[in-house]
Amino acid sequence: MALFGCIRLASRSFLLQSSKLRGSAMGLARAKTGEIPEFVRGISHLLQSNYNELYNFKLCQSYLQAIFLSTSRAFHATAPLSSIEKDYYEILGVPRDASQDDIKTAFLTLAKKYHPDTNSSQSGKRRFQEIRDAYEILRDPSNRTQYDKRFTGEEEMRYTADDTGEFHSRTYRDPFTRSHKAGQNHFSDQFYKIFAEVFDDARSTYADDLEVVVKLPFAAAVNGAKVEVSFAAKVLCDSCDGRGYSVNVKRYVCPNCNGLGKVTIFPFTTTCDLCKGSGRIIKDFCLVCKGVGVIDGMRTVNVEIPAGVDSGNTIRVADAGNSGRQGVNLGNLILKLEVEKDPVFVRDGSDIYVDARISFTQAILGGTVDVPTLSGKTQLRIPKGVQPGQHVILRGKGLPRGPKEARYLDCGDQYVHFRVHFPSSVNERQRAILEEFALEEATKENNEFAVDNWWQQLVSHLTDPKVVMLGVAIVVLLNLVLGKTTS
Repeated sequence: MALFGCIRLASRSFLLQSSKLRGSAMGLARAKTGEIPEFVRGISHLLQSNYNELYNFKLCQSYLQAIFLSTSRAFHATAPLSSIEKDYYEILGVPRDASQDDIKTAFLTLAKKYHPDTNSSQSGKRRFQEIRDAYEILRDPSNRTQYDKRFTGEEEMRYTADDTGEFHSRTYRDPFTRSHKAGQNHFSDQFYKIFAEVFDDARSTYADDLEVVVKLPFAAAVNGAKVEVSFAAKVLCDSCDGRGYSVNVKRYVCPNCNGLGKVTIFPFTTTCDLCKGSGRIIKDFCLVCKGVGVIDGMRTVNVEIPAGVDSGNTIRVADAGNSGRQGVNLGNLILKLEVEKDPVFVRDGSDIYVDARISFTQAILGGTVDVPTLSGKTQLRIPKGVQPGQHVILRGKGLPRGPKEARYLDCGDQYVHFRVHFPSSVNERQRAILEEFALEEATKENNEFAVDNWWQQLVSHLTDPKVVMLGVAIVVLLNLVLGKTTS
């Protein structure tokens, strides 16, 4: 019931999208051949992905015919005959006479742009899959030659349907192809979006990627290193070489296509998905891998770790992940780095921090001290009168900067914090010197306090109310005396 419900959901979208086509009230009077089979593709994928439920075939066929008859009795179409699924040259953006170097360059550029690590959208994943499929075909000369031979011109097709729902056609075409020529993909794209959501439209030709955590010493993160990484992964079965069955296994007639290698949903014919077009199936699978073609195993790779990496960074190693059965490409290996802490240096991005212990006499008088750096010890001058916690900066003595950091220098900075050490005990001579020093400091402070105290007393007297009133009286008296004298 769930299977039939998915088909009903897709058919409703089919009717809604078909109304957007020009030239027909219902959208199917003049639809293009590359657009109509997209709906059939969804039905076929649904059936073939669950071939143990073939009893649904007649039901789906009748349902499909009912949808077609409810929209239009006849339609006219023009599209490539016997065309392959996609124009791989167009996908990679290269001409048909492109060299292998041009094809490889185009693939690397597009793969970097649409890789799931940088583009996590569903459309990006589909685009990346198309790019990989195109490159797998075009990079091999023999496959490319066969591909070019299968790419043909256009021929007109006409279909009619009588009231009984029986289709007749002069020419047949693979219903599981998509047209990418200008002006022929509006209807097709609408169907592609519908079934991509309903059926997830994902038949990956690549095995799963594998993520492994790698712990690095601090020195390896600073200078870079070549490390050997061993990890559990899916590997090809040694017993069957990844086929899933032995070489001399008995093959039986495929019940889905009756040995023909093709199945037909009128008026369309496509390769049988159960036997992959061979007309034969295998029932006696490999006992070691249970027909899967892969088993649990171990894999070891050597990886170059660049200088300056930090915890949380990832390194992608192509074709080093899980294996798939024969004919499936290797997945990628994703290394997630964890950098161990260092007992001396504290790291913050590309900058590092270190403490320098100095005596209180060095803090007062100045001097030099040896401090550790990433390239070894160096002698650092201590400023006179340095305070505890004060720091100096050694420019360019940090780690190599990452690609996203500001690049005033290729490396970060080293911050040296001064930690002043005070002795817990002193001898008699040192005590006498310190007491004399303390006495001088106390006398100096008292003198400074006496000066400050005299000034404070003067200010307080001047601001006293009685003193203020006395001053005012004196000023008035002086004015009177001076006035009489002048008169």
